[in-house]
Parts: sequence; structure tokens; C-alpha cells
Amino acid sequence: MSGAASTYIVVGCGLALLGELDKILPAGSVTVVEEADLLDAGDLRAKAAKRACVAEVVDGPAQRHDGSSPLPPSALTAAVAVIPSWEYSVVATAACAEAAGVPGAGVRAARTLRDKVLLREAAAAAGMRQPQWTEPADVDDLRAFAAAHGDACVLKPADRQASVGVRLIGPGDDLRHAWDESHAADDAKLRSANWTPGRFLVEQRLHGPEISAEVLVADGRVIWVNVTDKTVWPGTHPVEAGHLLPSVLDASVRARVAEANQQLVDAVGYGTGALHSEWILVDGVEPYLVECAGRLPGDAIVPLIDLAYGGSLIEDFVRVLRGERPERPVRAARGAAVRFVTAPAGVVRAVHGADEAGAVEGVFAAGATVAVGASVRPPASSWDRAGHVLAVGDDGPEAARIAEQAASLITFEVDAPAAD
Repeated sequence: MSGAASTYIVVGCGLALLGELDKILPAGSVTVVEEADLLDAGDLRAKAAKRACVAEVVDGPAQRHDGSSPLPPSALTAAVAVIPSWEYSVVATAACAEAAGVPGAGVRAARTLRDKVLLREAAAAAGMRQPQWTEPADVDDLRAFAAAHGDACVLKPADRQASVGVRLIGPGDDLRHAWDESHAADDAKLRSANWTPGRFLVEQRLHGPEISAEVLVADGRVIWVNVTDKTVWPGTHPVEAGHLLPSVLDASVRARVAEANQQLVDAVGYGTGALHSEWILVDGVEPYLVECAGRLPGDAIVPLIDLAYGGSLIEDFVRVLRGERPERPVRAARGAAVRFVTAPAGVVRAVHGADEAGAVEGVFAAGATVAVGASVRPPASSWDRAGHVLAVGDDGPEAARIAEQAASLITFEVDAPAAD
């Protein structure tokens, strides 16, 4: 990204994002704002400073949800874009953008997207398709909702990410245990100790293909959409096992997904930025809203999009936040997929096959994300996955087959956990 150096505010010290911004932004053009306890815990000041684009790292309330800017007006006078790193910094990013007078989500929209109860209320007011739901005050409310829905429902926090605390409930489940487990689930590595946990929802269990949509929005209009197909591991925790794109859905269904995303933008009053929305296709065709994040997607979907479509989604996201209208390819030139890897519960003694997986034809990247000596458990959230493989192919299904084949080569020797 060329042009005179100006200030880009990055709210949340995401090292991977800074690495990508380093490829496209001028040296010394980025100010990073992050909560002091997170900066200290991860030695993030020193790590961020290694990026040439970073001019300074500032302690600030990057995870505040009160709608006020994490920076004083004097620090925003040269800002041309404000970029969120984390789910937990979405509201502070919107507030900072408003204070700087640059494009952004809008504080009201950002707060709605950060609170799934508010999102459900906004979607209901707009007449959008979504599961039946309620906000339970206690486990008795959970029991009543489950009983009214065939003892099958979903319990989840209103303000977490990466499936943290999400629990599928079925007939015969111990609802007190499910309630306690969901409430105890944490995301401490990415959220500040100053952050206060919010509300919970219990929702009707829907069935059908699961997809996500990655969307760029400018001034309230959807200007680019990708649809991603996903797979989820079986069990009580719906952790995503893999993604492929572009979606294999019929064009008519993809069009419905695009229309639903514009309806969602209108429902929450979203201004400018990126959305990562998740949907279940009831009867295989009707998109029902699961949830939506007001940021770029995780789970390696951004590099998959770049592999499939070409160009840089992050660069175009920054351009949108600058008020520009980048032209992105509407059709993918090839398919891309990621497959995640799990390890047996216990302490990792050895890791095998990552190099072999990376050498498979069509594999773009492969690796284990847990090291020898790490404790692992069956995946209860995205953070419990043990490795990944990214692959490309002529289409999404071929890329997924390659990724699956390569992922099977990554194995772990694990010492079983001690018996209680």
C-alpha cells in the first residue's frame, strides 16, 4: 500500500495481523493500543516493536465496551484508519474510529455484535431467520427451555469467541454440569483482567450444513462476499474441524446468503469494515443466523481467501477502512481448505509428521501448534486444536481432500493424564 505515511491505529496487539500489515504499510505508521496486563503477560511491547510498521505501543483500555475511545483526541488527529485485532477490541475500535472521524463499524453496531443477546434482539426486530432463544438467568431456565425443545439446545456465552463455552445439550445430559462448564470456560490469554464477563444464551438446536460468510462492507452496503463451508467435530463442543472455499453451494443458495448478510448489516446498522457471519442452512437452503463477528475471520480463513482469490484481503480491508472501494475478484480462481488436527489427552511426548505433511503436493502450510511438554485435551474450543494443514486445489473439495490426507500424517505421542 503506497502513499505518504499516516497513522494507522491498531486496537489490540495481534502479532499475526501486525506481520501482515508490515507487508503493506509504511515504516513507523502504526500505533498499537492494548491493555497493559496483556502487553506485560505476553511481552508484546518488545514483540510488536520488531515490526517496521510499528511506531509505538500504547497502554490503553482496548477492550472497553462503554463506547468511549481508548485514545485521547490529540492522539487521533493523524489517523486514517482504525483496525481491530481481536474480537474483544471491536467496540473500542469503533469508538476510536468515531472519535477520529474515519470510517468504522459504528459504536452501536459494534456493541450489538459483541453481545449475542443484543444481536438476537436486532435480528428478531428485522425479521431475520434465526433459532428460538432466551437469556437464562439460572439452570432452571435452561431446564425449562430444553424441555420445551425436545431436550436439545445450545448453551453459550454472549461475548466469547472461538467456541469458548459453547455446549451442545441433548437428552439425558446433566444440565447443572453443562451450566457450570459453560460459565467456567475462559479466554484468558486474549482478554484483559479488566474485562467483565457478560450474559449467556440458550438456543434452539438447528440442523443443516454449516457455513460462514466473509464480508466487506462500505457505508452500510455489502461490497464483497465469500462463502465458506465448514465441518465440525462431533460431540458436545462444536469445534470447527476444517473449512473449504469457495463454497460448493448452488449459486441460488449463495445468493440467499449474500442477501441475508445485507439484511444483517441493515439490522445492526453496521457502517464500514469486515464481518464474519456464521449460518446454518435449514433444509439445506435457508440461512439461519448463528452469530456474527465485526472483524476479519480467524481459523486461517484469511489466507485461504488469498490463496483462492488472489490479492490480499487484509490490504483491501485496510483500504475500505480508509474510505476506498477496492475491486476484488468475485469468483475464486481455485479452491483452498484448512484441516485442523487433534491430539489425545495428556502431555505431549513427541510430535511426528509435520514436515511430511508440508511436503504433500498442494499443501501451502502445515504444522503442529503444540510442543513437546504441552498438556492437551479433547477440543472444547478452537484453542485446544493441536495442528493445521492449509492446501490448494482446483476447487474446494479437492483442496479439502489434500488437506485431510496431509493432516493424517501429523501424529502425537502422548503420556495419558494421571487418573483422578
